[in-house]
Amino acid sequence: MASQPGMLTHWPWESLGPFKYLILAPWVAHYTYEFVKDPTRDLSTFFIFFAILLRFLHNEVWLSLHRRRTATPANRIVNKPIDAHQLRRESNWDDQIIMSGLLLYGARTALPGWITDLPFWRTDGVVLTAFLHAGPVEFLYYWLHRALHHHFLYSRYHSHHHSSVVTQPITAVIHPFVETMAYIVLFAVPMVTVAFTGTASVAAIYGYIFYIDFMNNMGHCNFRSPFDYFAYFPLLNLVMYTPTYHSVHHTKLQKNYSLFMPLYDYIYKTMETETVKKEDHRPAHKLEQ
Repeated sequence: MASQPGMLTHWPWESLGPFKYLILAPWVAHYTYEFVKDPTRDLSTFFIFFAILLRFLHNEVWLSLHRRRTATPANRIVNKPIDAHQLRRESNWDDQIIMSGLLLYGARTALPGWITDLPFWRTDGVVLTAFLHAGPVEFLYYWLHRALHHHFLYSRYHSHHHSSVVTQPITAVIHPFVETMAYIVLFAVPMVTVAFTGTASVAAIYGYIFYIDFMNNMGHCNFRSPFDYFAYFPLLNLVMYTPTYHSVHHTKLQKNYSLFMPLYDYIYKTMETETVKKEDHRPAHKLEQ
């Protein structure tokens, strides 16, 4: 929990505990029935359920890899184990998957023509998604992230995320409800754009969701990965962050704000490439004013 929890911190279904998954049951049951009744109908909505399941699996794979790699202290970036308190605090990592599923189902139900008969690939839609992510999404996230480090918003929201100095893959999605919703709206920009321009495809929409999950999980691992070699290439180190790069942000709060592309840290002079010292696991305490 944040040091001074603000409005809309708690998730709406927090009181449901493990029964929160039932929130998705009406949509899953309805569209499964529709598929069984007529297998030749448009499958785009039926695929939402599989996308949700794959997101759960994706996160579990990263968690298993992380536990294996960090079991040996020599592999850790920050040499400190994850305590029981952090495990409990991060146990609701699946809330954001449930919310994204609700939004996809809701949009599909309210706007029947939003996504229909998706082709697997459309080059124009994939290119448009990439440009929208590299431009508006990365740019807006950078400044939203900096705003969340202002003492007012930090104490009420973002400090919850930074309670985890030693990160694990699911740390990436541990945020209060309203903060998560802000990120979901931001990440929806490319998907909504390709949907309404008629350039949507499985690769553009579900591929983009996979990309976000992959980068979030990879960047919050507490072990060095092959991606860390990108730091030695002048162009790659501006378009691809790494676990080592992002770990600096969790120990030095005023550095490395970028989402996945350090380019914006470079432009606005908040880039810090110094490797976190293994013994440096104390939380940074100075906040931006």
